[in-house]
Amino acid sequence: MQVLIADDNNFYRRALKATLLEWGYDVIEASDGESAWRVLNSPTAPKLAIIDWMMPKIDGLEVCRRLRSTPHHEPTYVIVLTSREGKANTVAALSSGADDFVTKPFDREELAARLQVGRRIVGLQTSETVIYSFARAVEGKSAYTQGHADRTAQYALALANRLGLTSADREILRRGAVLHDIGKIAVPDSILDKPGALTKEEYDVIKQHPDRGAKMVEPIESVRDVIPLIRWHHERLNGSGYPDGLHGNKIPPLVRILSVVDVYDAIRSDRPYRCGLAHDECLDVLRKDAAGGGLDQRFVEVFCSIPINGLAPASAATAERPLTVQRESLTNFTKSATPSLTMLSHFPGVSSELSGILGRD
Repeated sequence: MQVLIADDNNFYRRALKATLLEWGYDVIEASDGESAWRVLNSPTAPKLAIIDWMMPKIDGLEVCRRLRSTPHHEPTYVIVLTSREGKANTVAALSSGADDFVTKPFDREELAARLQVGRRIVGLQTSETVIYSFARAVEGKSAYTQGHADRTAQYALALANRLGLTSADREILRRGAVLHDIGKIAVPDSILDKPGALTKEEYDVIKQHPDRGAKMVEPIESVRDVIPLIRWHHERLNGSGYPDGLHGNKIPPLVRILSVVDVYDAIRSDRPYRCGLAHDECLDVLRKDAAGGGLDQRFVEVFCSIPINGLAPASAATAERPLTVQRESLTNFTKSATPSLTMLSHFPGVSSELSGILGRD
């Protein structure tokens, strides 16, 4: 396993390198904070790092702060190495984002034990990466859904910023958006890419994906905070959603935010059974659904107030792919009193354009 050693003191750096090589680690060296940050911010960043506190250019704590402010599925496990002792310094290092703290001169047995702890944490993070890989595999099942999770995450963050959410809530929302459809890995492609309306039996299969997705990630401690977003993103305030038929405030705010942007991307994008709608038409649909008691009206209105250039661009696939179906006007739909689109998606008599519009997204 690779380990980054960042220390401007050549003697300490060489002594530490010799020790780690003896233990079988592959060592990368940096002699200042900027160099360490470039290594840690690269796509091939090592999973473990030992960083000196006091370094030229930027210090070790600033490296930690930058690292923790940048989203990574597998963040590096960082041990801060310093001659500073005392509770206040330990607290300062850990508060900056360091995972552990070792004083100079380092004790071999102590350092070996702390590296073992880091390796165990990295192993857990690898399990999380497998989960994210499954989420990517869902999009790979169909050319029509590629980019859906990333766009939904970008829309969610745009709405979260407008709402003034905390950085912690924004991160939960981002991760939940990326993972929300992971349960579709178990849905047959023949259903996801069906060019017409779903049968009741097919729709029942689709409705299982939130529950399946939640159960997939439940064993992974580091992603349990996004389970509500995975399980409940198809719930609606009037109780018409699934899988649990939640009503009103029983649906957490972050879930309600995700639902709004998930619907937007679903109807904005092309699907094999319909074409994507124009931006203004999408906003009309969101407002109509909120008026019918489905989506959260406040979150819908805030989302609708965001300029289109403040949202992620439409996918290239949506813009350029030849379409096999023709989009009908939504005028009659948006002017009529209708229940939630989630309810419409499996009722007889609903136009083929709207049939399953949310059931597969």
